[in-house]
Amino acid sequence: MSLIYCLHADSKFKLVKAVEKLQEKSYRMLIDPIHPDPGLLERAAEVLRQGGILAYPTETLYGLGVDPFREEALEKLYLLKARPPTQPVSLLVRDMEMLEEVVQDISPEARRILEAFLPGPLTAVLPARPHLPGLLTAGTEKIGVRISSHPLISHLFARFPHPITTTSANRSGMPSSVTVEQIIDAFPHGVDGILDAGPSPGGSGSTVVDLTGPEPVILREGAISREKIFRCSKDS
Repeated sequence: MSLIYCLHADSKFKLVKAVEKLQEKSYRMLIDPIHPDPGLLERAAEVLRQGGILAYPTETLYGLGVDPFREEALEKLYLLKARPPTQPVSLLVRDMEMLEEVVQDISPEARRILEAFLPGPLTAVLPARPHLPGLLTAGTEKIGVRISSHPLISHLFARFPHPITTTSANRSGMPSSVTVEQIIDAFPHGVDGILDAGPSPGGSGSTVVDLTGPEPVILREGAISREKIFRCSKDS
């Protein structure tokens, strides 16, 4: 609650509505990731359109998505995860075209790494375009972006063709979720919809690499090794 008070000290109404929303139970959607039910995809897209929180699978862990351009949805996500507003949240995008709608000034070296590892378990930190919400970037003027290789994600973007947040489905500081049961245990209330495509592979999550400077900086080593990133950056 303190986060919402911090962000909107002059508006108790938003706090009350956010807490009421977190008291609702999740709607679980069992879905085939290869041949998904169009009705379930539409329902998932509607969760995002209405400012809700959607849990979805990736090629590593389950993530939580909201429309990052809906202020109340973004605040609700921070509240749900008990995430400090000083920590930015990354974006999941459909493809390179959508990626370039949210980032700018991609160097040739950064582009080479993006093309080598996306789609896949890489979160690339790049200069953010100025229209992105300050809460999303935590005032850093940078944004993490990812293109998932999970087959369900392309179907979701066909219904909701806009960036969504990508952050692990757990409370801050707690273990990440690879099954829907773990999500429900972590969040008995507050997640508006869950796309249940079975267990995610798990592991260490995506590799997070800052590509804003002359050389890549590994912020978190994950599914893609440090050696592979640096080998790619040295290739001409």
